[in-house]
Amino acid sequence: MADDEEKTEQATPKKRQDAREKGQVAKSVELNTAFLLVSSLIFFYFTINHFGDYFQYSFTHFIGLSSHYEITLASFPHLVKDITYVMFAMLLPFLIVMLFVSLFINIVQVGFMITPKAIELKFDKLNPVNGFKNMFSLRSFGEMIKSILKALVISYILYVFIEAKMSYWFSLIDTSKEILFLSLLKGIFLVSVYITIFIIFMAILDYVFQKYNFEKSIRMSHKEIKDEYKQMEGDPHIKQRIRRLQMEMAKRRMMEDVKEADVVITNPTHYAIALKYDESEMNAPKVVAKGMNMIAERIKEIAKEYNVAIVEKPELARELYKKVNIDNFIPEELYQAVAEILAYVYKTKNRQL
Repeated sequence: MADDEEKTEQATPKKRQDAREKGQVAKSVELNTAFLLVSSLIFFYFTINHFGDYFQYSFTHFIGLSSHYEITLASFPHLVKDITYVMFAMLLPFLIVMLFVSLFINIVQVGFMITPKAIELKFDKLNPVNGFKNMFSLRSFGEMIKSILKALVISYILYVFIEAKMSYWFSLIDTSKEILFLSLLKGIFLVSVYITIFIIFMAILDYVFQKYNFEKSIRMSHKEIKDEYKQMEGDPHIKQRIRRLQMEMAKRRMMEDVKEADVVITNPTHYAIALKYDESEMNAPKVVAKGMNMIAERIKEIAKEYNVAIVEKPELARELYKKVNIDNFIPEELYQAVAEILAYVYKTKNRQL
């Protein structure tokens, strides 16, 4: 492949936006899992006593029912319903917290994103040949290795922990059920901490990998960048928008310049031309703003607000509007007429002072 076809360049903002609209972002599922595990540990750390008491009460309650409650085919569904209700009521706060944590970590990773294109029906996704290729792709192989590694390490952590604690738990058989229950809960919590530390380590590696893989997948060649630039330049909507923005910026700048003008010459209703002259810097007066109709009215309003002199000279106003562009000096044939107006304006200002 030619050098100019190799995808070695960083993606442009437009390419990134297009990828985002398709749902293609750098996102690590492992990072989501790690945050959920950490949040679960924190939640249960501060609520373990409450859950322990509630679970123990519920367990004792349902065990006590068996002594005076006959379980039949008719009563069994009601018993299951009651148990389900109790478990749901106990876990509801936890589920709500996990829901908000899941939303939060997704927003942190990729921002708030709604991508209709990502859920569009695409027949190439149903193609068994493409599915077969994806199954044996390098990415799928990496995901498989990662899953196997996670399973092996977590199994090893559980094995080592259970082996270390087994004799201790057997020694508690003759103690009260409360002590045994709390010991089991503490053991589950501790092994969860070890597993979570490992998952966090995996999540960091996975996020770095996903970020690298995403950036690599959206790289562009020199030709793609040039084609994109040409497409954007040739898009009439973009051109129109650029022209509109340029006109708006020029209009705002022009209106700001009216405040510093020496005089505004009008015709008086259709044209308004603002002139500025600085003898130390300019060889001739310069047009700093001009306009017709509504723009002319706005120029006059600003001139009145900032005490800029307004002089009605219809013929001169029409000449200036037709012959002189903004930020250009007036032509030599209009020197005399403009000089008389400026002299009158300066004389009027001196009288007022």
